[in-house]
Amino acid sequence: MRLLVTGASGFVGRNLILGAPVDWRITATWNRTEDFPAFLAAQGLRHVTPVRIDLTTATPEEVARAVGAEFDAAVLLAANGDPAISVRRPHFDLASNVLATVAVLEGVKIGRALSFSSGAVYDGLHGDVRPGTPVHPVLPYAISKLAAEHYLRSFVRAGRTGSAIAVRFFGAFGPYEPERKIYTKLVRAFAFERRRDFTIRGDGRNLIDAMYVDDAIAAVLLLLAAPVADPFEIVDLASQTPVSIESLVRTAAATFGVEPRITFEGEVPEFIEFRTVDPTMRERFGFRPHVALEAGLRRLADHLARGAAAGPAAATRT
Repeated sequence: MRLLVTGASGFVGRNLILGAPVDWRITATWNRTEDFPAFLAAQGLRHVTPVRIDLTTATPEEVARAVGAEFDAAVLLAANGDPAISVRRPHFDLASNVLATVAVLEGVKIGRALSFSSGAVYDGLHGDVRPGTPVHPVLPYAISKLAAEHYLRSFVRAGRTGSAIAVRFFGAFGPYEPERKIYTKLVRAFAFERRRDFTIRGDGRNLIDAMYVDDAIAAVLLLLAAPVADPFEIVDLASQTPVSIESLVRTAAATFGVEPRITFEGEVPEFIEFRTVDPTMRERFGFRPHVALEAGLRRLADHLARGAAAGPAAATRT
């Protein structure tokens, strides 16, 4: 397998290249995260070739010259991962989520593409959703993710990409996630600092449906290996056990033996009141998450503790 992974220095990217078979030849693009080549060396990932490139400004021709002209498969992860930034900087969000994807699709011949979209495309909806549900998002992040899906479909139908799956990802947590993520904040607050006070932005009713990252990587590998049923597909990838943010905070506190005192403030740019009922990952691909929330939080705590013991640089990698 010759695999291209864009945005490989990010959270999902690092876990993917750690979890992929070592006999795959992986080309991994990165841009701003300076420690990425050192991370590859420290992990002994000699089958991974890092390529530094800014996909938001590169032409398709520049992409092809940098990474190569043809791959068996690609996992397109390069993107803005913070919905809040999209509200403040919609141009940056558009370039990160759409232009970066189009530059790769136009410049490189890909046999099978997995593009990480987001459950955020269901922005504004309530209750049960699935890929066939009509969507009309207004959050810039959701708009750009939906636009990238349409471009992916266009490239497949034009015969410029062999087949593709747009993965509407509802999120993951675990090693190498950004420090701003709520799971890392919860572990640091309750497991390490033993704090009882925790502030939630918004009213705490916002739903979250993330899985432990090892399960997410298992799902990606299943999708890459599966026979093509349709040249272009959209699937929802979620634990399908959503919880409110307030419930998540209370569960995390209980996991580490803390009785929390929760306060609420401000608003959130993305208020989630929907849950996916898409059965595709379970029924067609045989995927079920295996790591329970409490177990995942303990694994993340162990990882952060090892990073702290190794020194500040290791502890802050994202």
